[in-house]
Amino acid sequence: MQLGRAEGYTLFVEFDSAAGLDPNAAVRVAGVEVGRVKKISLVDHKALLELQIRPDINIGRDFTAVLTTKGLLGEKYLELLPGHPGAPPLKEGEYITRTRAYADIDRLITILSDVSLDIKKITESLSNVLGGEAGEQTLSNIVKNIEDLTFRLNRIVAKNDDQFENIMRNLDSFTAFLTSEGPQVTTELRTAIKSLSESLLATSENLDGMISENRGNLKEGVENLKAASLSLQQAMDTLNKVAGELGPDISTTMSSVKSITQKIDQGQGTLGQLVNDKTLHENINKTVSGINSYIERAESFQTFIGFRGEYLFDARDTKSYLTLRIQPKADKYYLLEVVDDPRGKITEESRVVVTDGVPSTISETKTSDQIKISAQIAKRFDNFVVRGGIIESTGGAGLDYYMFRDRLKLTLEAFDFSRDGGAHLKAGSTLYLNKFFFLTAGYDDFTNNVGLRSAYVGLGFQFRDEDLKFLLSSAPPVSF
Repeated sequence: MQLGRAEGYTLFVEFDSAAGLDPNAAVRVAGVEVGRVKKISLVDHKALLELQIRPDINIGRDFTAVLTTKGLLGEKYLELLPGHPGAPPLKEGEYITRTRAYADIDRLITILSDVSLDIKKITESLSNVLGGEAGEQTLSNIVKNIEDLTFRLNRIVAKNDDQFENIMRNLDSFTAFLTSEGPQVTTELRTAIKSLSESLLATSENLDGMISENRGNLKEGVENLKAASLSLQQAMDTLNKVAGELGPDISTTMSSVKSITQKIDQGQGTLGQLVNDKTLHENINKTVSGINSYIERAESFQTFIGFRGEYLFDARDTKSYLTLRIQPKADKYYLLEVVDDPRGKITEESRVVVTDGVPSTISETKTSDQIKISAQIAKRFDNFVVRGGIIESTGGAGLDYYMFRDRLKLTLEAFDFSRDGGAHLKAGSTLYLNKFFFLTAGYDDFTNNVGLRSAYVGLGFQFRDEDLKFLLSSAPPVSF
């Protein structure tokens, strides 16, 4: 509960990792500081953050906690993303259950480190290829091959004068555009060139440092470059052969490309509609938005599988429960149970006994195991959970009350209202030892007058199943 002290109230949130986040880091909502990280501790191999929130700030139950960084190299802080405006606020000592981790500068540094290793390998290869007289001869061969390539390209160009005339007309149009828009284009180019020169200067300084550090490894790079030049020579021979065979067809190919681009500009065909149809663009944007909504819903979707056994003292037998809890939201879930009840089926048998010639009827009541099914819908309101549906194969309802940050649960259930002895009432409590194991105790059927009521104690476990989560999160949501 919120105490209203001058220093605010305390909330908790868990992360798989809080690397880079320091105690006393800022807690912000919409960029505005609303508190501080009071303490960071390790609990069950996770980072538990204790937050001190200002007393005038209400944090809703559907807020999402995100670890992020201020600027590119700034300090880390905790950002709280608001949910629905009408969500009830968290109280003193409660947990923020929704979290999300953003990629930060540490990951960026790792990627840049991998890139630097690739550049180092390239410089080593250049060193091996360009070193010594063999490297000079290799470079000479490369230049000769390039001269041969330009000669052959000139021959191809001479056979396609019409295409080059079209290119020249396009250049005339381009120069006319530069004449009319020259001043503005010049200003933009100056700005872009200045920015590019600054970037190239910084890159050049970095490369100079890398080359000076790896000068001894350039020999291997020169040898690799020599092998590359031989491969280039083979590729040039193949290209010359292909160019000689396909030279007459280049003009036809260019005409076909021009026809295709005109059809695309006019909106003809599937590709033309994709480029020019605004309605199609809007539909694609709606589809992407729907996918994002589905991913967010899948991230908040949780499934829990559990089992518990309750030992009934009066029956001297154990009642077993196999549980599946499907929780699409923090305040709503569906509960499915298979129950093995040792007293589930009650039968009466009568037999006649003759004593000293006098007959008498004796009635016996027998109980036997029976499998029962429970299927309930549950909704949470603050610390109360209201349940209803089918309980042990009959209609029923239940009420749960959570205490001590959901470590202790008190339960009252009522079902089987149509039986002769009145409704079946069960009261109990559950103590959660950790996120896997729990203890339970209570009194079953405590209003029954035919000998079926019994105290019980039990032990159980539960765990979250990620495979079921992605199967069930594709189902359409149900609101109530």
